Amino acid sequence: MKNKITVFKAFVCRKKEETYLNEMNKRGWKLSMLRFGFYTFIKTEPNEFMTVLHFAERQYQTTFLRTVTECGCEVAHQESAGKYILFYINAPVGSENIDFLTDNQSKLNFNKRLSLQYKREFIPLFAVIPFTVLPVLMSIPITAMIFRTAPEDPYSLMKDYLFGYIGNAVLFLCGLICATMGAYILVLYSKTKREIKRISNEMKIFE
Repeated sequence: MKNKITVFKAFVCRKKEETYLNEMNKRGWKLSMLRFGFYTFIKTEPNEFMTVLHFAERQYQTTFLRTVTECGCEVAHQESAGKYILFYINAPVGSENIDFLTDNQSKLNFNKRLSLQYKREFIPLFAVIPFTVLPVLMSIPITAMIFRTAPEDPYSLMKDYLFGYIGNAVLFLCGLICATMGAYILVLYSKTKREIKRISNEMKIFE
C-alpha cells in the first residue's frame, strides 16, 4: 500500500484549494509538500488532520511559527504574498489550541488579505487586454482596404499577410485568456468581499 502520493492540481481560488486539501485529509492523506502545483501527500488516519490556509505578517514569521509548533500543528508549505506569507498548516482535528487559526477574526483577516491578492491579480490581467485585442480589431478594416486595392495577384498578397493573421490570432487568444481569467478573479473578489461583510456582521452580533 502506498504511503505517499503526488497529485498535480491548478487552483486560482484559495478556498477551493483548502476544500480539496481537507477532502484529502478525510480520506487519510495529509499534505506534506507543495511545489509548482504538485501536491505531495503522506498516508495518515482518515480525519486525523485538517489543513488551514493562513496569512501571517512577514515581520512576525518567527513568532507565528513558534506558536504553530507549540499548538501541535505543523507547516506543510509556505509562500510569499507581498508583506505577508501564506502558510499551509496541518492541525490535529479537535485540537482546542487552534482558535487563532479558525475563529472569526482569523477568517476575517484571511479574507481581507485574499481580496487584496485578487485585486492585485485582476489589474494586470485586464491591463494587457488593449494590447492584445485592439491590434486585431484594427487590422480588420486595414486589411479590407488593402484587398479592395489589391494587385492582379491577390493570392500573393494573401500569402504575405498570412503570417500576420497568425500573429494576430495568437494575440487575440492571449487577450481572450486574460479576459477570462480576469473575469473569474473578479467573481472571486466579489465573493470574498461578501464573505468579509458576512463575517463582520456575525462578529457584531456576538459583541
